[in-house]
Amino acid sequence: RDYFFKIGTYDKGMDIWGGENLEISFRLWMCGGTLEIIPCSRVGHIFRQRRPYDDTAGITAMSKNSVRVAEVWMDEYKELYYQQRTFGSDSAGDVSGRVALRKNLKCKSFQWYLENVYPEKLSALPGDFKAKLE
Repeated sequence: RDYFFKIGTYDKGMDIWGGENLEISFRLWMCGGTLEIIPCSRVGHIFRQRRPYDDTAGITAMSKNSVRVAEVWMDEYKELYYQQRTFGSDSAGDVSGRVALRKNLKCKSFQWYLENVYPEKLSALPGDFKAKLE
């Protein structure tokens, strides 16, 4: 619990639900923590029959939240995210506090994350995007 507060808790700019799992995971990995798989642990999640949440100005909470994740954590790789989405970075709201948190925690780059945590994804990136990064 202390560590959760030390690394910035939940992003208070996120709405309702969606994307917080990615944000916390990226933050853990990129800011010096670890995410562990414990074989004997159990996690459950119950979904409702329907989503009780409305869209806000044409963008769902999950969409807004994922834009916040891209803006704060994905560096130049956010371009790939935006190629798949019809909404832009302006739908994220003010992320300056989260960007400052990332800087204060001295977090690593998304490139580091791909190379060290998820190298399978790095090798699956489109060739034209890899060339642009080099």
